[in-house]
Amino acid sequence: MQDIEANKAVARQYMQAVEEGDIATLEALQHPDCQWWILGYGDMSRADFIASVTSGLLSAHRRMAQVVGITAEGERVAIEVRGEMHFPDRVYRNEYHNLLVIRDGQIVSGREYMDTRAAAEAFAPEGTGR
Repeated sequence: MQDIEANKAVARQYMQAVEEGDIATLEALQHPDCQWWILGYGDMSRADFIASVTSGLLSAHRRMAQVVGITAEGERVAIEVRGEMHFPDRVYRNEYHNLLVIRDGQIVSGREYMDTRAAAEAFAPEGTGR
């Protein structure tokens, strides 16, 4: 039971780091061999995932990552998040479901599900849908 609570705490800490734009904590919470799968994008290495998240987080001047629900069993943590990022020219809102595998205090793999339409509309190149 203690490991489950510790794993849930890691997931919450991860989402807090997203909200705060704390890239150092995002990196520290991921195992060096961490692998990601993102709905609509597919497999991503840790480095590619961090680069993608960093570019979005650092360009937003305000971020919100509200944990709506969290469930854990063993090393698997399912976390539902309501997100909102404010950019100079738009506000991006989305609902996320992340399935994280956490071992020894680090995320070793993650699967991220979201509304791909909201993401595409928010990050479409100029003149193609925004």
